[in-house]
Amino acid sequence: MRRRRIQVIFFVAVILLAGRVMGQEDPRDVERWFRFLLSRTDELRAQSDEMSGDTSPAAEKRFHAFERRLENDYKHFLNDHPKHTRAMVAYGDYLSDLGREEEAMTWWKKAITIDPKEAYAYNDIANYYGHNGRAADALKLYDKAIELVPTEPVFRFNWATTCVCFRNESKTVYGWTKDEIFQHSLGQFRKARDLDPQNFDLSTAYAETFYMMPKPDWEEAYAAWKYCLGQPLDDDQRQLVFMHLARVCIHLQRYQEAQEWTTKLPANSPLHRALERRITRGNQTNSTPTRTTVPTTSAPDPGARSTRP
Repeated sequence: MRRRRIQVIFFVAVILLAGRVMGQEDPRDVERWFRFLLSRTDELRAQSDEMSGDTSPAAEKRFHAFERRLENDYKHFLNDHPKHTRAMVAYGDYLSDLGREEEAMTWWKKAITIDPKEAYAYNDIANYYGHNGRAADALKLYDKAIELVPTEPVFRFNWATTCVCFRNESKTVYGWTKDEIFQHSLGQFRKARDLDPQNFDLSTAYAETFYMMPKPDWEEAYAAWKYCLGQPLDDDQRQLVFMHLARVCIHLQRYQEAQEWTTKLPANSPLHRALERRITRGNQTNSTPTRTTVPTTSAPDPGARSTRP
């Protein structure tokens, strides 16, 4: 596998070098080289996710060597293609992953200077602002990114998340009430989901928003969670959806259906028992007879003394 990887790197490098020697670099070669950088970045992130306290010193050494090589590859690419704004954005993302956010911001801003329509740079700067006390500025930049690429679900998801988490800033920017903020955010979460209908994270973000709303539409919430069942799910994701469907049915006072969803969860688990208790309380409340203040009519007692004058 390692030898194969070296061969691929060498092959791509030869193609790129041949173009330079001829003085007419094929744009398709540039694109292939850029895509190769992106794939290497994804590979590095996957390795980073697997790192733990049990990782051997040798493995850590190889990982950091990989980091240095990739950074050098980005630098070489940008040196040869100084106006490639997508590479600038990608390199900025890579630096941000390393915790070098100020350097990342330099590249994102440079990308916008070269191409004011580089939507992903606006999104990344907005992410930085949202995490560093400038949520109002972040919202405006997300708006710009959505305007430039309305079909990108991540932009809408990021805007909606920021809008909900920073409601004071949202009110300042848009002048909306709390209820309006949630309604607009809910709409963007749903659009993000519909743009990427197999994305479980986007679907659950939309469905979970109903719990935060001042006046949730529980029927819509139920439909949102049912939608998730149509996606390719692993066991944990499926259990999560069953749990939420049971919760929403309890809010709708459909206790029998809530029971049906609950039975799909592992028996005797804390979550299963908690839902069972809520369902039992709901059923008891519904079955408690309502007291009436209207006296019942009964036959007069012949021996009773009349109180009339």
